[in-house]
Amino acid sequence: MSYFAPMKKISKPGSDEHALYYEKYIDKVDEKISVLDQLKNNAKTLVQLYKSLNEQQLLTPYQPGKWSLKDLLMHIIDSERVFLYRAMRFARKDNTPLPFFDENEFAKQACADKISTAKLLKEYQANRAASIQFLNNLNNAQMLHKGIASNFPMSVRASAWIICGHELHHLSVIHDRYLSSDSPTFSSFQ
Repeated sequence: MSYFAPMKKISKPGSDEHALYYEKYIDKVDEKISVLDQLKNNAKTLVQLYKSLNEQQLLTPYQPGKWSLKDLLMHIIDSERVFLYRAMRFARKDNTPLPFFDENEFAKQACADKISTAKLLKEYQANRAASIQFLNNLNNAQMLHKGIASNFPMSVRASAWIICGHELHHLSVIHDRYLSSDSPTFSSFQ
């Protein structure tokens, strides 16, 4: 019999723990369920979704000039890495201000469309497991540590909530824009 300890509850960050911009992501997170459990569940949902799509669907942006679904998956991975790195630095009381990152340049340089879906999903799952393990090992005091990211204060727990909400945002984008009945991606289902 295997036993998995329940995931810790990470309370919602206050408005002084992140830039106002991130409120749109934080508000997507269910306050009644542990953020870490939501990260686990989101991962299952995302992996199942990506495995259900064919290569053409994964390579077709919903509009010219937009990212493919493979680019979007790599964006989720990269963003999570950036926010987890910030969380690690802040948890360790590193007061060095951390810079902005250019998500479009990251996407361009990642060349996700050239990577197999299986490899992208494996990278995503490994990254998520590392994020959950790191955050679950922090104590409550460490969750409240703050640093500066992109010229704004950010707490460790805000990083966790942003990672979760950011992914929920993109899962909505996938359903609304890539898989809606009028998108090129949807038409490749038929």
